[in-house]
Amino acid sequence: MDECENHFERWIYILKNMEILERMPWAAQNAVFRRLAEVAEVSALSKEERIKYDRALKRYRDTYNAMTGAELKGRAEGRAEGEREKALASACSMKADNMPAELIAKYTGLSIETINDL
Repeated sequence: MDECENHFERWIYILKNMEILERMPWAAQNAVFRRLAEVAEVSALSKEERIKYDRALKRYRDTYNAMTGAELKGRAEGRAEGEREKALASACSMKADNMPAELIAKYTGLSIETINDL
């Protein structure tokens, strides 16, 4: 183990001794070896443990995706609301300057009914 001088030699050592190693050497030094250690740990699980692991992983991914989707949806709704508030503020200014409602609707995208209600 201490004789390994490069990553290739470390790979060979780990692959040859994977069954007897309790902890992968050099794992803290390189992300590749950390990932190999994770794969080895999962592959060493019993059938029942693997089923539980897969279910837990699926739950985690489902939750993560749901939260990410909700966050993106919330951001989009917030942007749309902000744009509407900006349009309303512009419409108020235009109406105060006695612009016709049709022209305000053209420039802001608001309906004439909304502009008349301001």
